[in-house]
Amino acid sequence: MKKLIIIGARGFGREVYNLAEQVMNDGGDFVIAGFLDDDPGKLDGMHGYPPIIDSVENYTPEADDIFVCALGEVESKKKYVDMVLEKGGLFIPLVHPNVIIGRNTSLGSGSVVTSQACISSEVMIGDFVTIHTQVVIGHDSRIGNWSNIGAQVFIAGNVTVKDNVTLNTRATIIPGMTIGENSKVGAGSVVIKDVRPDVTVFGNPASVIFP
Repeated sequence: MKKLIIIGARGFGREVYNLAEQVMNDGGDFVIAGFLDDDPGKLDGMHGYPPIIDSVENYTPEADDIFVCALGEVESKKKYVDMVLEKGGLFIPLVHPNVIIGRNTSLGSGSVVTSQACISSEVMIGDFVTIHTQVVIGHDSRIGNWSNIGAQVFIAGNVTVKDNVTLNTRATIIPGMTIGENSKVGAGSVVIKDVRPDVTVFGNPASVIFP
């Protein structure tokens, strides 16, 4: 049997542990071995969780290991996933059993989809994408690698989200928009025009606030 190891034992790591338990109870073919985190005391005082095995830096993947990354912030996720990949580690997608996924939709390696998300038909989701609870993604949309989609985000049809994008809680993207790589959309923002790369936008309608 495969042993699932969760990268990160912080708040989202504990959420991903709960997600993994639900997937396992729904027929997932693995057991949860524990966490990798550079703070061995991060779970002190908490109950019901498996141990912190080691840090990512020090751990050497074993033959039966599979991994999932529970770091929402894009740069940290890339850093630690790349460490494990360079050591030969294998990542799996982890999807809550109640997620709705439409016809001809694809989900990349290492992606995480939490409860009550609804992903329509003909959607392409890249590698190591994090999709939080109650996200809606419309038909024919494209979500780039490493992107982080916050809780209750609404992405309409035919939207393109490039690589390394962060869409914060309750952001709304109207149909046909493109969100440029490395950009961030603030919580509650409404995007009614394309967002260029490497900027942060906020508001209704969303406008550039940085740089």
